[in-house]
Amino acid sequence: MIVVVAEKPSVARAIGRVLRKHGVEARVVGLRGHILDADLPESYGWGRVEPERIFHVRSFRTIVRDERAYRELANIFGDGGLEELVIATDNDSEGELIGSEVLELYKRFNGGNVKVSRMRFNAVSEEELWRAWREREPDLNWRWVAKASYRRNFDLITGAAFTRLLTTSARKLGYKGLISWGSCQTPTLNYLVSREEEIRSFKPKTYWALKVLLERDGERFWARSRRFDLKHEAEEAFRRVKAGVEAVVEEYVEKEEVSRRPKPLRTDEMLRDLNRITGMSASNILRLAEELYSEGYISYPRTETERWPRNFDHTTPTKAVQAAGILEEPEAPPNPLQGRLDDKAHPPIYPVKPYRGDGSAKWRIWEYVARRYAANVYMPDAVVVKQRVSVSANGVRFSADGLMIREEGYYRVYGYFRPREDPLPRLVKGEVLRIRDVRMVEEKTKPPPRLSEASLLKLMERDGIGTDATRAEYPRILLQRGYAVKSGRILKPTELGITLIQHLRRIDGRLVSPETRRMVEEHMRRIGEGEEDAGEALDETLKIYSELYQRLKPKVREIWVELGRGVRG
Repeated sequence: MIVVVAEKPSVARAIGRVLRKHGVEARVVGLRGHILDADLPESYGWGRVEPERIFHVRSFRTIVRDERAYRELANIFGDGGLEELVIATDNDSEGELIGSEVLELYKRFNGGNVKVSRMRFNAVSEEELWRAWREREPDLNWRWVAKASYRRNFDLITGAAFTRLLTTSARKLGYKGLISWGSCQTPTLNYLVSREEEIRSFKPKTYWALKVLLERDGERFWARSRRFDLKHEAEEAFRRVKAGVEAVVEEYVEKEEVSRRPKPLRTDEMLRDLNRITGMSASNILRLAEELYSEGYISYPRTETERWPRNFDHTTPTKAVQAAGILEEPEAPPNPLQGRLDDKAHPPIYPVKPYRGDGSAKWRIWEYVARRYAANVYMPDAVVVKQRVSVSANGVRFSADGLMIREEGYYRVYGYFRPREDPLPRLVKGEVLRIRDVRMVEEKTKPPPRLSEASLLKLMERDGIGTDATRAEYPRILLQRGYAVKSGRILKPTELGITLIQHLRRIDGRLVSPETRRMVEEHMRRIGEGEEDAGEALDETLKIYSELYQRLKPKVREIWVELGRGVRG
């Protein structure tokens, strides 16, 4: 008997259909993610040991995360007669770790030798799954298993130690909730707090400006003066302009710019763009994208790659965008604009088959993926013309900017961020314009805006906090923990979040800075590429975080004393 184990039921069903079509007899099982998990030894339960002792844990207790899947595999493996065990989990380090859990269960319930193979696929299409079956690899990628295990063990140890220290200290002062800490979660919160501090310390400054409505042959446009810091200067300029009826063009410039079509799609850009387009949270977008992948509508949505492989076959995605009416029959072969990033594991995200246009959230995600693909692979660049004019009215200078699209290019199929056209009339130096209206406006300088989820994700990617597969979770975690609130698309830290970050920062900036977590991500990369031993990497990083713990421990009570009533109850 051949047993194939996939990570999701829908993927298992698709594999089963492909194998039956080709006459392969196999039992295909679908999981729901991890079957097993690592936990601290029972002797390290809450209140049983000082949290700092957790840093010395290197042997972990295995617990069952999914009882149903555990029992099903136990029955299958216990029956015997297994000829080949095929691991068909997702093609990433987390999928590899799940595959190792399947193998561990086989050894636990059977123990005999069995042929183990690995299917690797990036889309749940018939062609891709049958190729993955024919090209099965002889074993798991144990470097990826080590990489995922290192991340899991590091997060477990540091999260448990710091969270217990913060929580037990707060509870002594009457707070009943959980005060969680995480090496990704806390730097993410620090972005929100830093921006809030900028906003609260900002002192607006009043200034004045003039606006003039100009006309040439029936065409009108508004121009604006420089900023006046003194009101009487603005009033004097206003009187001078008001006394006249004409303005003279001092300079008119047109600059043609090429707007490059988008690069192949990777996870971080998909999450940011769709958050801006739909307002959905990144975690929800990624969840729905994974459903689309499991159902065979798009390729694997967790990738850092923005380059198409040289041998990539564009037939399937091209048919998908044509069937959806996004693209007509291409007049030329695929000619994508390539990016530089390549995770060496997955191609960019692309459509596999058309999704019904039902207006649902999943359809909006699919349509975005499909339009992005069509724009990248088949459409030309767009060309925009930026205009700028400077005019003088009784010695007061005004300027205005305009924009028009000269060649629409990829905007025809990918118009999500198409610039708004607002053209000026085409002018010449020395031309006289009629003044139709003059206004003096009083305005104030504005603080920087609060961060949207899209802008927060961009900062996280810039500073190496988390990976393309995990970043979407942290804004959601901050909201769940009560460290932030969301208003529309804007995130704002709560007083609890602000107090926590400010105190951690005073004790040691490494407790909240992205640099410390970036070191962890670099260890993960090196482990995954076989350049470093996972055990040695864990010892090295835990030594640093243990030192940070010791700096925090004697001062942790100050956090909750100062917060006082705001944190109690």
